[in-house]
Amino acid sequence: LQRIEQQWIHLHENLSRITTATKGSASEQARQPSTTSEAVDSNLIRVQTQQLYQMEEELDHELRALQAKLQNVARSSIVRVYGEGPVQIALELDFHGERSDLSRHTISILLWYGTPHAAWTWLQQIQQGSWNGAAFELGKGYTINAETTARGGGSINFVEKSQKSHEAWTVGLTEKEGRLGMFINLQDNTETRKHDVCVGKVIDGFDALQRLVDVSRQDDGPTVTIHQATATHLTRHQRLQ
Repeated sequence: LQRIEQQWIHLHENLSRITTATKGSASEQARQPSTTSEAVDSNLIRVQTQQLYQMEEELDHELRALQAKLQNVARSSIVRVYGEGPVQIALELDFHGERSDLSRHTISILLWYGTPHAAWTWLQQIQQGSWNGAAFELGKGYTINAETTARGGGSINFVEKSQKSHEAWTVGLTEKEGRLGMFINLQDNTETRKHDVCVGKVIDGFDALQRLVDVSRQDDGPTVTIHQATATHLTRHQRLQ
């Protein structure tokens, strides 16, 4: 998938370069019609450009087919492990340094149906315990971020497109240097986060989320980590509550 995507990018760059060369050749021939022997054959460039556009369409079609296959495999894996229906992730927070009766709170996240590849990547890491101990930090006041404690173990091969956007209280995933990160949007970040996948939304634990934000804004506040991250099937009764 990555190889095809790189081919597509390289091809797109070639198309842009040839299109620029074609325009430049036409302008040069208009200014110097007597030097046709030195001019680039515009007909040949036109044919090559058409061939490259056709290759681009074929690669784009193959790329989309592979992405759809990855999504189907991921969706089947989620159903096999968690059953039919929506899946929720519970992040049990640990506010270090606070009284024991106040130190643990849980944020519940409902995963979207339309982004199974990213969701399954995250779920696999949760099963492995890679998110236990991950620390939170405030991201420029507009997101609250956490990063997995382990490198590898899953990769987001492409950004899935869905009808969901990065509105307030939604959850997104990003990848940097082989490490998966998650962020909770505290406002509508649709424009600034359009290159990151949106995987779900917070459905419970807003008091814990608010407390997490308040503590993260304190210079001398306690470190907040994920004590334990778990994933379960969301029952009909839970959905109706």
